[in-house]
Amino acid sequence: MVRKVTLLSLLAVGIVLTGTQLAVAQVSAKDAQNKLLAKRAAEADAYRKLAETIKGLHITSSTYVKDFVTESDVIQSELDTFIRGVRLGEPKWYEDLSCEVPAEVTVANLITHLKEIHTRHYQGDQIKGTDFEQMKQFIKKDVVRAVGMGAPRPELPPGLPEGVEEMLSEGITLPSPAIPDLWIKMGPQARLMAKRAAELDAMRRLLERIKGLRVTSDTLVKDFVTEWDTIETEARGYLVGAHEVRTYYHHDEPIVEVTYAVPTEQVIQTIKEIHTRHYRGDRVTGTDIVNLKQNIKRKTFEATGMGVPKPQYVTVAAQATGISIPDWASTRIIVTGQGTDPAIDTPQGKLKAARAAELDAKRKLSEQIYGLRISSDTLVRDFVTEHDSITSQVDAVLIGAMVDRTEWGGGIARVTVSLPGMEVWSVFHQEIRIVKRR
Repeated sequence: MVRKVTLLSLLAVGIVLTGTQLAVAQVSAKDAQNKLLAKRAAEADAYRKLAETIKGLHITSSTYVKDFVTESDVIQSELDTFIRGVRLGEPKWYEDLSCEVPAEVTVANLITHLKEIHTRHYQGDQIKGTDFEQMKQFIKKDVVRAVGMGAPRPELPPGLPEGVEEMLSEGITLPSPAIPDLWIKMGPQARLMAKRAAELDAMRRLLERIKGLRVTSDTLVKDFVTEWDTIETEARGYLVGAHEVRTYYHHDEPIVEVTYAVPTEQVIQTIKEIHTRHYRGDRVTGTDIVNLKQNIKRKTFEATGMGVPKPQYVTVAAQATGISIPDWASTRIIVTGQGTDPAIDTPQGKLKAARAAELDAKRKLSEQIYGLRISSDTLVRDFVTEHDSITSQVDAVLIGAMVDRTEWGGGIARVTVSLPGMEVWSVFHQEIRIVKRR
């Protein structure tokens, strides 16, 4: 009898141990998967931030890498290929299973590749090959760095360099994405409002991409557009073929990003319509626009817009995350610049005046943003001075400001530009978290 009890007891203990081991194994497997997802997200974020940082670098005193890249689909693809080839550093995990991954590239290597891309593909005359050598005087360091951050989420953020998503997704079985807890706490109305704002912003940015394409060696699409109705109306009217391809809710800040895509054929048709409706000169012909198709290698054009809910919901987000989000982050920062030209009564003069006004507006926008407060005792300019690693990221955000309106009158061009405050805040939010963890 004693022997039977002993055997039964041992069997029971074995069952308990087996069950415990199974539970531990399940937890370990889940942690391993979450670490893998966090690493994948951090790597994607590192590639994206490195790309944005590079685009925010000066080529000349008035020209950025983003200006060089934006006007050519081929140049954009070449830069994406270069960034995709950058080796990432070792990942670092934290107790909550979030992950950090560093990325860096030497300035010398970057300049060499930019010069090669310029030689092979640039068709304009505003940026010279020798200009890239001058970049060293604007970049006060030998290495361009970025730190990617990721949480264990199945979906990747939008705006990645071409080919990165496929590279990071290879061989990974992903669970279905879920709405982050932060957005659940804010409620469905906040999600709806933010998503609508992001959709509109994406459509606006799609139109800006089209306007930035180079048609001839000295002419961009926007150069032959002299007047626009409100961008919202134009975008919805022109980009009928655009469709949503991704919605991404940030898990730690009240930002939603929506990516819209439009077929390349529709882009060409859009440019033809703009040319027919607005162009009054003779430098750009219908044939030039048809030839433009040869320089566009991708089947679709994509653009990602950002949206945030109303301030009261941002307050809820701040309470949920424990982070003090400044009031300006939930608004759109808007400024107007002025410019003129001796020949402003001519189409070419109006164009030069508008360009001068846009530069003036972005200069004012930069001054306004650097004067914003991150906290009660810290201005943006103070934070950037202390953490110079984010200077190029801030510049990239600034030069990406949207042109909302262009007006002429009294011999002066007036250009209004705007930028979501949350887009600026997200740069500092990331750096604040990195600093706190060190």
